[in-house]
Amino acid sequence: MNFFTQELKKIADRCDFIDDMRLAGRVCMFRLSDEVTGRLEFSADGMADIYSALQISLFNRKEGMIDSLLIPIVDMIGVKHMCGDIKPGKPDMTAPYICSYGKIGWHGFEPSDEDYSLMAQETDNYLEMFAEPQINENMGIEM
Repeated sequence: MNFFTQELKKIADRCDFIDDMRLAGRVCMFRLSDEVTGRLEFSADGMADIYSALQISLFNRKEGMIDSLLIPIVDMIGVKHMCGDIKPGKPDMTAPYICSYGKIGWHGFEPSDEDYSLMAQETDNYLEMFAEPQINENMGIEM
């Protein structure tokens, strides 16, 4: 498992709507329903080797792409304090991203359990709109 799939697994394991997960290369594939397959991956949003967004794509097995969403990581978990040596006059805050130039890793900070949970929550908020409703005997239809 590489760095990207390790990080995606930390998010997917916290998601309520991701089932039957498979990790390969730099992506997490999963089933949303019998007909809908999803793909979760970090996206280089505008700059090479700088992965600053989470891309969620959904596909109908027979008809192709259903929808896709690109969510900036900073929109999910906010701006973060940099760890390590901060030089005088340099900002101590950073928009979170993964850098794959040289040593692959998060730039300037390490996500907390809460950060992974927030990314999973945003992912679930999106996936819930495409999930098949389930019948609850007491309450009726649930998502």
